[in-house]
Amino acid sequence: MSMADDGRGQRSSAAGTFRGPAPHATQAAGRSASRQETAEGRSAPPGSGAPEGAAPPNGRPSSAAQGARAMSSPPPGGSPMNGPGRAPPPGPARGVARPPPGVNGQQRGSPTQSTPVMNGRAPLPAPPAQAPSERTFQQTPAETLQALDALKQQVKANAQLDPELETAVGFTHFDVSASQDNLITVLLTREDLHQLASQTLVRVKSREDQRAYLGVVVRGPFAEPNAVPANSTMAIGVVTHGKKLAYTFDYHGRAEIEIVGEEVDGALKPPRFRPRPQSPVFLLDEAESTRVLGTSGDLCLGLVVGYEKMEARLNPRDKSILPRHTGIIGTTGGGKSTTVATLIHRAQQEGIATIVFDVEGEYTHVDKPTDQAAMLEALKRRGQRAEGVKDLHIHHLIGRESLNEQHRNSRIFSLKFSSLSPYALAEILNLTDAQQERFLKAYDVTKQLLEDFKIYPKTEDERGEALEVDELSTGYPHMTIDHVLDVVSAYIYSLSNEGKTDAPEKKSQTSARKQAAPSEESDEHDEEAEDASKPRHRGGVLQTEFQSNFGNVIGRVRANPSRHSVSWRTLSSKLRGLKRLGIFDVSNAQGVAYESMLKPGRVSVIDLSDTDSPQLNNLVIADILRGLQDAQEARYQRAREKNSAVTPVLIIIEEAHEFLSASRIAQMPVLFEQVAKIAKRGRKRWMGLVFVTQLPQHLPNEVLGLINNFVIHKIADSSVIARMQKSVGSIDESLWNRVSRLAPGQALVSFSNFTRPLMVAVDPAPVKRLLVE
Repeated sequence: MSMADDGRGQRSSAAGTFRGPAPHATQAAGRSASRQETAEGRSAPPGSGAPEGAAPPNGRPSSAAQGARAMSSPPPGGSPMNGPGRAPPPGPARGVARPPPGVNGQQRGSPTQSTPVMNGRAPLPAPPAQAPSERTFQQTPAETLQALDALKQQVKANAQLDPELETAVGFTHFDVSASQDNLITVLLTREDLHQLASQTLVRVKSREDQRAYLGVVVRGPFAEPNAVPANSTMAIGVVTHGKKLAYTFDYHGRAEIEIVGEEVDGALKPPRFRPRPQSPVFLLDEAESTRVLGTSGDLCLGLVVGYEKMEARLNPRDKSILPRHTGIIGTTGGGKSTTVATLIHRAQQEGIATIVFDVEGEYTHVDKPTDQAAMLEALKRRGQRAEGVKDLHIHHLIGRESLNEQHRNSRIFSLKFSSLSPYALAEILNLTDAQQERFLKAYDVTKQLLEDFKIYPKTEDERGEALEVDELSTGYPHMTIDHVLDVVSAYIYSLSNEGKTDAPEKKSQTSARKQAAPSEESDEHDEEAEDASKPRHRGGVLQTEFQSNFGNVIGRVRANPSRHSVSWRTLSSKLRGLKRLGIFDVSNAQGVAYESMLKPGRVSVIDLSDTDSPQLNNLVIADILRGLQDAQEARYQRAREKNSAVTPVLIIIEEAHEFLSASRIAQMPVLFEQVAKIAKRGRKRWMGLVFVTQLPQHLPNEVLGLINNFVIHKIADSSVIARMQKSVGSIDESLWNRVSRLAPGQALVSFSNFTRPLMVAVDPAPVKRLLVE
C-alpha cells in the first residue's frame, strides 16, 4: 500500500492514516542509533556499563532498545544467523527500511523469525507486537470512499476525447535548436504508426492560433522507445536479446513533415508561421490527396509511393504539360526504357502522334505484347494486361537495315540535301573556319547557277519564296549535294595550272580580235562560249545540269575568286564522303513522310540501329525535327482556320547526350539553335520533346533549361545528382537523397501539373521491347 507524507509526520493512504514521527526525526534517531552501534558494537557485552534500554541523547528510546525489550529470550538453539548460544542483535534503528512481511519465508505474525539481507549483516528482527490501542492504521470512513468514487466518475467523464481528435494520427512536437524552417516534427502513438507512410499528405490544425497547414511526410516515420533513449545500453540489450526475452519497451513514432502551404479560404498559400506545439495532425484520404497534388488525368504513369491506389496521372490535352518537354534520366538498368515503352503505349491510347528516334532498335516491336515473365507478373499485380500498340510504322534510312524490316508498315527514306541548313551542315561535317568559308562561298555560287539554269526559282512566286529562306534553319530549295560538288570541282579547276593559264590566254585573244575585227565580236564570243562549255579534263566531269554550260559555271566561279586549292580539295573530300553515305536525294527512295507521321494515334519509330555513326544520327534527327516542325505548323494553322483541335505530337529522342552533348553544342551552336527554336515554337504548336539519356552530366545547361518535366530514375553518381539538383530547382533535398537508392522501376517524377514532385512506381510496359546490348 503506497504511503504519502502529509508534511506533519503522518503518512496517509487510501485505506487509512499512518501516524508516526516526522521523517527528519526518524532519520535523526536512526543516525544516533547507528553511531551508538559503531561505538559500542552490535551487541553490548555483559558489564559494559551501558544500561539496557538506555535512552539516546534526544530522550527517546532507541529502536534497538525497543527491539531488546520486545524479545524475552532467543529461540532455542540461538539465532540461526548468529550461531548457538549467541544473543540476537539489537533491532534496527527507526527509519531503516525493512522487507515487507512474507518475503524470503518470513510469515506475517512470526516476530521471532529473521529475514536474510543482502549486505552481509545480521538479520533484523521483526517489529514488536503492538496493543490494539497502538494501531497505526484506521479504516477510511464510508462517506470518504463515496466522495472518492464520485471524483473518479467525474474524472472519467471529463476524459472523453474530442470527436475530431479521435481521427488524428499524431501531434506536433516542440521545436529545438536544430529545427529547420518549413520542417515540423510529429509524434504519434504506436497504434497510429502504420497510418503515416512516407510521402503522404497531412493536414495540421494549429488550434491555438486557428490556422491550418498542408504538409507531406519527408522523413520517417521512425520508431523510438518511450522509457529510454534508442541508443541506450538497455534498449540495445533488449533488442539484441530478442531470442531470449519476450519483453520490449513500448515505443512511439516520430516523423518529419514539410509544410507545403497554409490553407486560406480554400487556397494554398506560402506559410508565414509554424504550427503550434501539440497541434493535431490528420491524414488526407486518397481522393483529397489526388485533388491537392494535381494527379488526375487520362494518361497514367504509375502508382504514387505512399498510397495504396492513388495513380500519377496527366491530362494529355493540357498544353501546359506534355508540350513543355520532358527529360527521362537514369543509369542503365534503372527503368528508363520501360518508362519510354509505357509512355509510348499510353500516348497511343490517347490519340497522340508519337515519333521515336530509336538508336538501338528497342522499340521496333512495340506493336506486339510483352513476353517477359517479370513484366507479365508485374502487369498482373497492377490488374493490367499485355498488349501492343495498334498503329506502328517503321522508318529506316536507305542502305541501312532495320531490326523489324518484315513489318507490314516498314518504309525506306532518304534525306533531302536542300532541307539542311548550310551552317548546321558545316558544323556536323566539323569544317575548319577556312573550309567553312569556302563551303559557304560554293553554296552561294550554286544558288546563282540554279537561277541561271532555270532550276530554281522559275516564277515570281518562287523568287519571293527564295528571298524568305532562312539558311540558319533550312537549306536552299532544289539544291543537291551534286550541285555543290560541281561548283567545288570548278573552283579546284580554276586554281589549277591549266585553269590559271587558260583564262588569261582566252581573254587576251578575245581582246586582240575585238581590236582587229569589231564586226566579228559576236561570232568570236559564241565560239569562246562553245569552247568553254566543254568539260575540261583536269576540271573533272560535272554531274548535274551544270555540265551543259561549263563556261557559265567557270564564269560564276571566277566572278567570286578564291585561293588555296588545298582547302578546296579537303572540302571536296568531306563532301564526297558525305555523298558516299548514299542517303541524300536517292531517286528510288522517298523522302520522310511527315504528314503520315502526324496522324492521331500513330507510332512512328525511326530505326537508327544500323547507322553506327553519331554524326549520321545527328543529320537524320536535325532534318526530321525541322520537317516535323514545318508540317505541324501547317496543321496548326489549318486547325485554327477551321476552329478545330490540332493533334498533339510527342517526339522521343533516345541517347540525347549523343545529339546534344555539351561538347557538340560548343561545336554546333547553329544546330542547337535549331533545336531550341523547335522546342520554343513546338510548345505553342502542341509538339513536345522527350530527351532520354543515361548520361545527364553530358547535357549542357542550355538543354536542361528547355526541360520542364522530369522522370528521374536511379543515379548512382553523387556528383551527377549534385549537378542535377542545381539545374532542377523544383525538387526538395529529401527526395534527392533517395535517388541513389531507387529500385528499378521507381522514379522521382516532377510534372508541371503536380503540386510537388512525387515518388512513383512506374507502370510495367505492356508492349514488347527488345533487350539489346
